[in-house]
Amino acid sequence: MTTAFPTQIDRLHLPATRSGGRAFTLVELLIVIAIIALLVAVLMPALSHSRASAQSSVCLTNLRRLGVANHIYLQTYEVFPPFRLSTFPAGGPVHVNGWGAAQPRWQWFLDQGIGPVIDPLGFTTPFGDNSVSITGRDGMTMTNRYFSDPALSDEGVVYNIRNGAYGYNYQYLGNSRADSQPGQFDNWPVSVTRITVPSNTILIADSRGGALPHGNHSYSLDPPQLAVSRRAARHGPNGTSSGEELGHSSIERRHLGRGNVVFVDTHAESGRLEDFGYELDSSGQVVADGPTANNAKWSGHGRDEP
Repeated sequence: MTTAFPTQIDRLHLPATRSGGRAFTLVELLIVIAIIALLVAVLMPALSHSRASAQSSVCLTNLRRLGVANHIYLQTYEVFPPFRLSTFPAGGPVHVNGWGAAQPRWQWFLDQGIGPVIDPLGFTTPFGDNSVSITGRDGMTMTNRYFSDPALSDEGVVYNIRNGAYGYNYQYLGNSRADSQPGQFDNWPVSVTRITVPSNTILIADSRGGALPHGNHSYSLDPPQLAVSRRAARHGPNGTSSGEELGHSSIERRHLGRGNVVFVDTHAESGRLEDFGYELDSSGQVVADGPTANNAKWSGHGRDEP
């Protein structure tokens, strides 16, 4: 028996066959697309919140580790690290630390167990902010990730030792400036015995710096009020010159509207700016030295001692 195969013309008239049933209509496709869009709209905020929560957890872990490094430093030297050991008195010898860094900021003193804040390999010592290593690294770019915060997406900021993620409660713990009384540091060295409530004394925190939205000497962290009882003559950043330059470097609300903080006893927590004593105006911005601002969590004694 001979089987006849359809010709090319016959194929044109063959009935269509499908294994998947009837095709979707345009209306049905639009409904499916709308459902997918709705699911994306519902899930995206949850995913964004989860990502922000994860970033906050990493930040808190970093802060705890810095707190431990500071604890080891305290056990070794019995005083808190200085804010920055600049040349003092003017024209005097330049301080160079064991890693070869000149005029080191507080981050350099927390190398216990985590290594230096900037890898000194390739630098000609002593090196400073404007130095460049043989591999092209500059003297301000941190290489130690414990000092970074994943919530800061601009790597040019997050790894900058001056304008990076974290600031130090220097006004109460190590103000090595010489503003108030020429010939002596404002408030350094600070003995470990001076801090009577380490569990309620802020050590390091997310820092905004003196620029909006972030930066300009954020390695400084200012309390709600100027610590005049500790001879502080000014807040961290170098004065103000425009509406975007601030003279006060507060804790920064970087994690779901909250700031992360590590205390002297090494425990870390997240909180609102008001929880840390700051006064806010009607727009939610910090009012430096406001009448209701409170330094109780900064002074080392659990009392408001501006």
